[in-house]
Amino acid sequence: MMKKKFLSLLTATIMVLSASLPVYANEAPPTATRGEIVNSLLSAADAYQSGMGKEAVIKGNGNGDLRENEPAKKIEALVMLSRAFGELPEPVGNDLRSGTFGVEFTDVPAWAKKDIDKLARAGVLTGKPDGTLGVNDNITLAEFQTIIARVWTLKGSHVNDDFYEAINKQWLNKSTIPAGEIMGGGFSELQKQNNDHIAKMIDGLSGNQFANGTKEQKLADFYKTALDTENRNKQGIEPIQKYVKTIDGAKTFDDLVQADLVMEKELGLSTLFHFTIMGDAKDSSKNALYYTGLSTGLDKNSLVTEDVKTKKAYIQHLTKILVLSGEEESAAKARAEKVYEMEKSLAAVSLEPHEQGDVNKYYNPYTIEQFDDMHKEVDMKQALKSMKVDSADKVIVFDVKLAQKGAEFMTEANLEVLKAYSKVQLLSATSGLLSDEFRDAANEFSATLYGVSGEKTDQEIAAAITQTTMSGYLEQMFAEKHFSPEAKKDVEQMVNKLIATYEKRIKSLDWMSDATKAKAIKKLDTMVVKIGYPDKWDTTLDKVTIKTYDEGGSLFSNTFAVTTAYINSMKAKLGKPVDRSQWITSVYTVNAFYNPLNNEITFPAGILQAPFYDIKAKPEANLGAIGMIIGHEISHAFDNNGAAYDEKGNANNWWTEEDFKKFKGKNQELIEFYDGIESVPGVLNDGQLTLSENVADLGGMAAALQVVSEMSNPDYKAFFESNAKMWRSTTTKDFAVLLSTSDTHSANKVRVNRTIVNFPQFYETYGIKPEDGMYVAPEDRVSIW
Repeated sequence: MMKKKFLSLLTATIMVLSASLPVYANEAPPTATRGEIVNSLLSAADAYQSGMGKEAVIKGNGNGDLRENEPAKKIEALVMLSRAFGELPEPVGNDLRSGTFGVEFTDVPAWAKKDIDKLARAGVLTGKPDGTLGVNDNITLAEFQTIIARVWTLKGSHVNDDFYEAINKQWLNKSTIPAGEIMGGGFSELQKQNNDHIAKMIDGLSGNQFANGTKEQKLADFYKTALDTENRNKQGIEPIQKYVKTIDGAKTFDDLVQADLVMEKELGLSTLFHFTIMGDAKDSSKNALYYTGLSTGLDKNSLVTEDVKTKKAYIQHLTKILVLSGEEESAAKARAEKVYEMEKSLAAVSLEPHEQGDVNKYYNPYTIEQFDDMHKEVDMKQALKSMKVDSADKVIVFDVKLAQKGAEFMTEANLEVLKAYSKVQLLSATSGLLSDEFRDAANEFSATLYGVSGEKTDQEIAAAITQTTMSGYLEQMFAEKHFSPEAKKDVEQMVNKLIATYEKRIKSLDWMSDATKAKAIKKLDTMVVKIGYPDKWDTTLDKVTIKTYDEGGSLFSNTFAVTTAYINSMKAKLGKPVDRSQWITSVYTVNAFYNPLNNEITFPAGILQAPFYDIKAKPEANLGAIGMIIGHEISHAFDNNGAAYDEKGNANNWWTEEDFKKFKGKNQELIEFYDGIESVPGVLNDGQLTLSENVADLGGMAAALQVVSEMSNPDYKAFFESNAKMWRSTTTKDFAVLLSTSDTHSANKVRVNRTIVNFPQFYETYGIKPEDGMYVAPEDRVSIW
C-alpha cells in the first residue's frame, strides 16, 4: 500500500528528456522530386556551408539535365544531403548515445558508399529490420526533413534551426551519465548536489554516540546498517526466508492468500492486494480506500508488444532471482515464463498511461459486496479486515479491467502461477535489502535493458537508502541549511505574480464564456501554494525503533519498521478528514507538483536552487526556469485531467457544454502539434500520451513570458536561454525509447523547441525566418491558456 506510487499517477509532475522537428499531414504526402530535395537543402544547409550552388549538390546525367522533376530516390537524397552539409562533426557525448551506429547497410551502391558511410558514422541514418537502407525507395519531404533535423542536431550551431541543441551543445557534447544512473542533466545534477548535501549530513552523524530514540541516533544507526555489507551478505535471503517458505508451501489458493495477508500484517507488503488511501475524488475532504490492482514488472507497452529484447532480459532476470531464492534453474525459467505471460495478460487490459490521470477512468466506486463478488474465490471482506481497512464503506477501483483480470487469476486453478508471481513480487520488492547477489541481479537487468553502465559505491547506495527511508528527519535538516527565508519569500512573490498573471490571461481568453471564466478564476484564487517545506513536520519516524546488527537489527528490519509505521499511519486516516497541510513529497526532491484532489501546487526546497532558481540571477532568467515551472504546475489545474476538478479538489464539471467542446478542440490541436516529432533517431514523441504535460508547458511558458513582457526593457534572451538550459539532459537510447511510450512528459528537447515556437517574442528575439528549422507559420501555432 504505497501512497506515493499511486499519487504519482494523479499528481502532475515536472520531469525530464529530448527531440526536434514537425512531421506533417495525416494523408500520405507526395513523393519529393529531385528538385524539391535540392531546393530544401540549399535553404537548410546555407548556415553551415553558405553560398553553395545547386550544381554542387545535385548531379545530372552529364549532359546538363539535372532531372529535377523526377521522383527522388532515397539514396539520391542522402548523397545530396552529404554534399550540402559537407564535413560532419564526430559524434560525442549525447550524440554518441542517441545516434544509430554500427550498421552496415547491405544495399548501398559503390558510387554512393563514401557519402553514406559518412552519414552512418555521424549516426543520422536508420535502416530497415532486414539490414538494408532502402536505397531505391522514394522519399517524402517530411521524411527528408527529419534527416536534415538530425544533421542540425549534430551540428548544433544555429539557434534558428535547433534552439535546444545550439544553446546546450557544449554541455551536451561533454555530458556524461554518472555510474549506476540512467540519465544526466539539469535535474539530475541538482539532485546529485542535494544528495551530496544530505550525504554530508549523514556522514557527520556517522560513528558518533547519541541517546536512544533521538533523531541523530536513528539516522546514524540506520546508515550504519545500510553500510554494513558484511552482515547483510551473511544474512543473505534469511530476512524473507519464512515468507518464501510459506509461499512455496501453499497447498491451496487460500493458503497463499493467508500467507500474503500475514506478510502484509508484518511488513506492510502485499503481493496480491494493492490498496492505498487518499482523498475521495468526489469528496476530497474525506480519505477513501482505492484498489490499484496487480502490478507488473515491466511497462504496459513492453509487455503488450512483446518486445523481444525486453522479454528475454526480463525472463532472464526473474529466473536469476528465483534461482537465488533456492530454485533449480530449469524450473525457475519455466516459472518466470509463466509470470511473464500472466503479466502480459494483465497489461493487455490495463489503462493506457495517458488514461491513468483521467478521473472518469480511474474513479470506479464499488460497494464492499460488489468488490467481494468480483473475487469469486477470495473472501475480500476477511482480507480487508486482516489489512485493517474494513471500516471503508466502498472501494474505489482504479482500473476496472485490470481488477477484473486480476480477480480471474485469483483461483485455485491458477495456484502455481500465482505462487511464482507472489514470490517474484516479494523478491523484487526486497532485493535491495538482501545480499549483494540480489543487487547485482538488479544492476545486470538495468544494464541489459536500459544501457545503464557502472555501479554506485556502497557509500552512495547506503546514503540513498537512508535518504529515501529516513526522509522525515533528513528533510528538516536540509531545509534549515539549504533554503533561506529570503528565498522562500522571493519565490512566494513570484508565485503570486504568476497566479495574478494567469487570472489576467483567463479573463482575456476569446474562446471561453464569462460563466466558465468565473469558475476557472475561483479555482485559481483558492489554489493552495506550498513552498520550500511544510509548516509542520511529520512525526511518524518518532514511533520507529532503529537497531544496528549488533543490537539484533538489520537493513531489512529497519526499513520495514519505517514502512509499516507509515502504512499504519495511512490506514488510520481512512474515513477521516484529509489533512491538506500534509506534503506528498520530500523537501529535497528536485521536482514540482500539482495535486488535483487538494487543488494545490508544491515547490520543494530541492528544486528552488540554481540553475532553476537563483536569488542573485536576473529576473528574466529565473522566470525562464522556475517561473515557467510554476506556471506549468498552475496550468495542470486546467489541463485535460485537472480541468475535471473544481476549486475544492472534487471531480465536478464546472464547464458549460459549449466551452468544454472548444477546450477539447484545443486539446486536439496540441495532440497533433506535439505528435510524431523525432526526439532521437527513430524515436517519436506521442502527442496523446504527453497531452497533459504539453498543456502545462505551453500554459506555463505563456504566463511566465507575459510577466517578462510587462517589465521595462525585458531581456528575452535570458528568458529563453535559461529555459533551454534548464531542460538539458542526456540518457541512453534504450531508456529514451522506453520513455517515448510510457512517460507522459514530452522529451526535453521537444519541451523546449516545440513550445517556444508558439510565441512571437521568440521570433523577434532571434530573427527566425520562414526558411529556418524553428519556424512555424502563425496559423499553425497553438495556444490554450
